[in-house]
Amino acid sequence: MKRKPFYWLLSCLMMIGLFPAGASAQTEPESVIYGGGPFYSGGTQTMDILKQSGFTTVMLWTIHVHGNGDLYYNDQLVVSNGAYVGDSAWPAQLATLKQAPTSVKRLEISVGSWGVSDFQNIKNLIAAQGTGTNSILYKNFAALKTATMADAVSFDNEDLYDVSSSVSFGSMLAGLGYKITLCPYTNVSYWKSVKSQLGANVDRIYLQVYDGGAGNDPAYWNSQMGMTVMPGLDSKTSGGGHTPGQVASRMAEWKAQAGIQGGFIWYYDAILNNPSAGSAADYAAAINNALSSPNAGSLTTGGTVAASSSNSPSGEGKEKAFDGSSATKWLIFANSGWIQYQFGNNVSHAAATYSITSANDFPSRDPKNWTLLGSNDGTNWTTLDTRSNEAFASRFLTKTYAINQPSAFKYYRLHVTANNGGAELQIAEIGLYP
Repeated sequence: MKRKPFYWLLSCLMMIGLFPAGASAQTEPESVIYGGGPFYSGGTQTMDILKQSGFTTVMLWTIHVHGNGDLYYNDQLVVSNGAYVGDSAWPAQLATLKQAPTSVKRLEISVGSWGVSDFQNIKNLIAAQGTGTNSILYKNFAALKTATMADAVSFDNEDLYDVSSSVSFGSMLAGLGYKITLCPYTNVSYWKSVKSQLGANVDRIYLQVYDGGAGNDPAYWNSQMGMTVMPGLDSKTSGGGHTPGQVASRMAEWKAQAGIQGGFIWYYDAILNNPSAGSAADYAAAINNALSSPNAGSLTTGGTVAASSSNSPSGEGKEKAFDGSSATKWLIFANSGWIQYQFGNNVSHAAATYSITSANDFPSRDPKNWTLLGSNDGTNWTTLDTRSNEAFASRFLTKTYAINQPSAFKYYRLHVTANNGGAELQIAEIGLYP
């Protein structure tokens, strides 16, 4: 990965994350966690943490290709002369990752990093032996697939931007049953050529948006690559990085601006070494909640919105609570207030459930106590649901509530009588569902 010091195998310090109560299990967004030493030496305890984390893809970072074709997982020799020679327990441990119950759907192998010569070695090996079934590259990556059952190989190429050897390598991997993913931070012309020539074998692009790639714009890379990228951020460390809240905010912004549907976190080892910043589950929730569709299927389209207060900041008015994007929000300078939705064309609907999505910052601004009301004239109101002492465990978290006795109404009003202690009240999204 770009501009991080090269990490060798770190100590396997285990930390069981505390998973946010009430966090919703998202299935639509794709969230990826990179990890080094603990993914190899952490045993079943690490696999269990990953399965419960909420991440949908686990990235084994990183496989190094030595000059003789040997494959090392960081500093551990795992494949040599066409045979798996690593920890005998590791393949069985990896196999549990996608066994229910689990959030993990995909396992990938990353090849390369900054400050190494992996892709130069690959080029040299291809020049000497090709990529046929008798070549050492073919034999070793076939043995690695048998051992790990990985779904894809990700190109973290930061040492040699040679299109021809990269395409030959990718074609060989595709023939072995791997999908190919790309992980650029610069040199868009190289990545465009590789993707174009590998075609449908490339099914994801992970864009580094930190360190050397910190200024990358996912929308620009989308347009250049002809595919919606999945941007990644680094987790919080003493030297910088991002908290889960900051990750959630950036991901929500990129969703609104570039239509992203997934993202990644670099990386698990650092999360273990800085537990006060958040657990793996916190970072997964930051991506999943920010990229979920908070009011998909909601009845709230084409109507009008009213609120108790009009003192919202610019861009954070009442309509933002029903615009379908968790990247926006309704905010008022009060710790209580109401907001209501009136269906268009004077129609009425019976909502059986409703949802509230927390906004990007300060949990103290989240609603705590409220009543949902229904009306057919905007004057006389029926209480549909009342909640007390509610809390949102993470940003962009959508929580859904049942209406016990649904009935058709033209107006629905959410009356928040108290927030969680802040001077302002904010909500990202409100949904009503039949």
